[in-house]
Amino acid sequence: MSQKLDIEFARVEEALVAARLRPLSSRKTLLAAVLLDNFCDQAFDALRRSPPARVFDAEDVLAFRDRLRAQEPALGLIFDLCASAPGGPRLETHAVAVPIEEYGGLSIEDFMVSLYNANTVQRVVFAMEDGSMQLAHEVLGKAMAYLSKSFFQET
Repeated sequence: MSQKLDIEFARVEEALVAARLRPLSSRKTLLAAVLLDNFCDQAFDALRRSPPARVFDAEDVLAFRDRLRAQEPALGLIFDLCASAPGGPRLETHAVAVPIEEYGGLSIEDFMVSLYNANTVQRVVFAMEDGSMQLAHEVLGKAMAYLSKSFFQET
């Protein structure tokens, strides 16, 4: 892996940490998503002269992105968000239920909010056209884990 790609991936990691520190910030969440989207293009550019398997035998960046989307659906959500795809996801803030068994992982602030709001806390979510939602930081985390495993761990 190139040093430049390592630096770019670290930039994405930093943006995701910043977004997690501000769980209600759509702006920080969007920045992490845009950097993830851009990293995929940078990865293709850095690896396209490598053996074809490194880019999933993709002949161009669009085919590479399609293959990434097929391998990790979280990346597809991020690609659609960043492209402002018609019918694609949007970032919104919604009340999200917190199961009692997960209360130990809440900050004091979130715990107090949940007590007065029927076991819910506000979170940034990927809101789909069909009304379904996915927690934004979970989507970003899945995408990061996939990219880390695919491009930075020796097999």
